[in-house]
Amino acid sequence: MERSLIAIVSILAMLAFAPPVMAQDTSSGANEPSPSGPILGKIEQGNKTIVFAAADTSDLEVDRLQAWSEFAEANPNIARALAYKPSLMHNDAYLAKHPDLEAFFKAHPDVEQSMAANPGDYNAIPPRPGE
Repeated sequence: MERSLIAIVSILAMLAFAPPVMAQDTSSGANEPSPSGPILGKIEQGNKTIVFAAADTSDLEVDRLQAWSEFAEANPNIARALAYKPSLMHNDAYLAKHPDLEAFFKAHPDVEQSMAANPGDYNAIPPRPGE
């Protein structure tokens, strides 16, 4: 009895999702992303067209990334520590030991806020020895 109930529920669930799947547009190129920047070139191969476009960098915070990059180059140990443990940027004891980091965040509060929200945008974890 339990198996037949599971089978019936499975069939009903499959039928419930079938109409939206059947309604999808199957025209060629419907699911391909449109280029975000100026088109640099195209290659047509049979029914496929490959479009080469310049990258859209409007969402990058270049000035913030540049400021952090310069600080990280001058202070590689701090940058490495924050890459492995971003929460250190809010640790008062860590900031007391590293006044350069505290001064940087005071000079660049926008970088601190952005780094707190998205630490992976600023810190790439380098491989550990043997990895």
